[in-house]
Amino acid sequence: MNQKKTSRISPSAEAPAQPRPLMRTAGSGIGLVLVTLLATFVYLALFQVPAANEARIKDYAQQQAALLAGNVAVRVRHVQARMRHYVQQPEVRRVLAPDEAGQDAWQVNPSIAFPEAVTARLVALGPLGIARLSIAQVGALNNLEKDLLVRISRAQPQPPDGYQSGQQALVSLAEPVAEEGASHSEGALLVTLPADYFARNLLGDDDGQVQLLQRLERRNQEFLSSGTRGVRGTVEVAVPGTQWLLVYTPSASRLASLSADVGILWVLFGLCAVVALISILLTGRQLMAAVAHDLALLRGRDGEAFVLPGFAEFHAHLKASQVAPGARGAAKPAVAEPSPAAPTVEVREEAEAPIDLPTTIFRAYDIRGLADQQLSDAVVMRIGMAIGSEALERGQQRVLVAMDGRLSSPRIKEALVRGLRSSGRDVVDIGEVATPLLYFATHRMDTQSGVMVTGSHNPAEYNGLKIVLAGRTLSGPDILALKTRIEQRNLSSGKGSYREADIRRDYLDYILNDVAIAQPLKVVVDAGNGITGALAPQLFQELGCEVVSLHCEVDGNFPNHHPDPTVADNLRDLIKAVKAEGADLGVAFDGDGDRVGVVSASGQIIPADRLLMLLAQDVVARNPGADVLFDVKSTRHLNAVISNYGGRPIMWKSGHSFMKDKMAETGALVGGEFSGHIFFNERWFGFDDGMYAAARLIEILSTSEPDLDAQLAAFPSSVSTPELKVAASEEAKFAIVDRLIADHPFQDGKVTTLDGLRADYSDGWGLVRASNTTPALVLRFEADTEEALARIQSQFKAALSAVDPALEFGF
Repeated sequence: MNQKKTSRISPSAEAPAQPRPLMRTAGSGIGLVLVTLLATFVYLALFQVPAANEARIKDYAQQQAALLAGNVAVRVRHVQARMRHYVQQPEVRRVLAPDEAGQDAWQVNPSIAFPEAVTARLVALGPLGIARLSIAQVGALNNLEKDLLVRISRAQPQPPDGYQSGQQALVSLAEPVAEEGASHSEGALLVTLPADYFARNLLGDDDGQVQLLQRLERRNQEFLSSGTRGVRGTVEVAVPGTQWLLVYTPSASRLASLSADVGILWVLFGLCAVVALISILLTGRQLMAAVAHDLALLRGRDGEAFVLPGFAEFHAHLKASQVAPGARGAAKPAVAEPSPAAPTVEVREEAEAPIDLPTTIFRAYDIRGLADQQLSDAVVMRIGMAIGSEALERGQQRVLVAMDGRLSSPRIKEALVRGLRSSGRDVVDIGEVATPLLYFATHRMDTQSGVMVTGSHNPAEYNGLKIVLAGRTLSGPDILALKTRIEQRNLSSGKGSYREADIRRDYLDYILNDVAIAQPLKVVVDAGNGITGALAPQLFQELGCEVVSLHCEVDGNFPNHHPDPTVADNLRDLIKAVKAEGADLGVAFDGDGDRVGVVSASGQIIPADRLLMLLAQDVVARNPGADVLFDVKSTRHLNAVISNYGGRPIMWKSGHSFMKDKMAETGALVGGEFSGHIFFNERWFGFDDGMYAAARLIEILSTSEPDLDAQLAAFPSSVSTPELKVAASEEAKFAIVDRLIADHPFQDGKVTTLDGLRADYSDGWGLVRASNTTPALVLRFEADTEEALARIQSQFKAALSAVDPALEFGF
């Protein structure tokens, strides 16, 4: 009996066969893993990836079609604006009236005003809408042009008509000529243009195909097609202000760039299968050796440890059954050996080396400080590593970099690139360009992240970093989080790539396709030796302006004046040049080009908040109910102006980062700060761009009244001050404002603490806030009269002196 029991646990001739069940178990497990991997890859390859590709193609096509339709609509509006301007000339109405002999006078030739047109003609209309034509001089009308005249005679809308004439695609437009209050139109201006005038250069060679269709009662008729068509992804959108449909189809190459390749999934599956099979073979050999080893121990060989846990348990149970009853329970439980600690990852020397990280460089909108003292190579490199690590967490692999024209910018950019690449990010260097071109590149290239090396409007000895990650400009807590990353050494590691790219031509072409001027203006451009000097004159020349360049040589020493257009002293050269040249307009930019200053033909400096009135009027007129954003430093008259034109005014914090976030949150179509940052979401991307803002202003002036002073005279105005600064240390300035808010000394005013403290009264307002860029308090005042302005200033000075008697006021 005992012998039989012993034979069951003793090694036998069949013992070597014991590995087979273990092999089958391991093989089954690995097989299950293979089947799971196969099912996962098949699901991804056949369902998930194609669905994601189609969604990506659809989203891209929708966005591209809407953008293209908007560009076509803009070009139509520009032609219509030129036509309206033309027919308002007194001599046009004179030539439409019959002379004493009853003959038509055609001394005015509209073909000169519209040289790009196939035909441009004036047609006189009688009281009953009957055209008086001189066929020899005017030329025969086609049926569509006749239909346009009928619509004019009936005071009906005259959207442009697109059609095919022989082998040529044409578009005809009409504009009535009539005295104000007249019962009928005296005549009409008919202009016929090649259809591709409205779609020219909309797409690159490999972007896809654009078709324009004229909507008719029974069917839609195609009158223009250009580009290379793909096989799917077609999107159809209406062109605003017309009876046209725009059909966009991505090209095959564009489809390929938007689609993920499933082939890589099968390659990965093959690799996984190979690895799994090799694992089965290795595991089988190890199991067989382990079983043979443990069976030998069961046969009585001592002094070695069991390899397999199952055998160890069986052996312990066997020994326990053989000890004396009194000794049972005396055996100590086996204590598991501690597993070896995971190997410590070696932290890079760059991330471990101690550095002096100045707290004051981490500002509300960006990172900024003295270039040689606070932005050393070690500090900038560590900041680059932190930015790259944050980009990784936001799903961004590629980061753009650019720099302004400051003397310290090349060194700082080099250190930044080293930091980004050492964090594992791929870097695309777009060179020495204005900050708006970096923002533009994040919308046009295959990444939504970028870092701009710039000191903005600060003196030459300063520099800094403006940061965009995943389409959002970092500000406030996000800036401080970079400092925390560095201090906690929470930095990713890798070896990113580096390449260079040029975005300048794409930027110019985009604006040229968006903005058109009806009549050339003479413009003086003062770049203040900042980085816009390399591009702004070219932009306005290509728009059709006569350009006078002033201080457009890029020089980081800023030898002529400080590059800050909000300071009147910095605009003296521009005012002088505008008057001397008889220019229609003067524009000035700050050091990195995201702000604009404007001088009228009379030499008047136009504050940015008054400029925003004109821009808002233009945008809201086309988009009733649109939100318009402005900062706490702006005039209170913006509320009434925006509301009266049908928009919704929104006041917000000062600071380009805060404003851009609010623009995105509200969907506001236009916004502006008193400091000269102007933001457009209509036809643009929502970021601040001084050059684009100037181009939009020129467009408005060229299609209406070129006299900026006359245009602004229609808006309400008050007595106001520029920004007034009171010196206060970085440590004290915020505390002073917080104490002022807590004391609440302005009981007779409506107090707003959105950004600092603003007190509004029935006859004016005052503001004090801590500057986010300089060691100072910033104040501004506006009132109906000089007396009211002085009263409000006195209240603020008294309240601030009560908080800190050491403050010194220069006003």
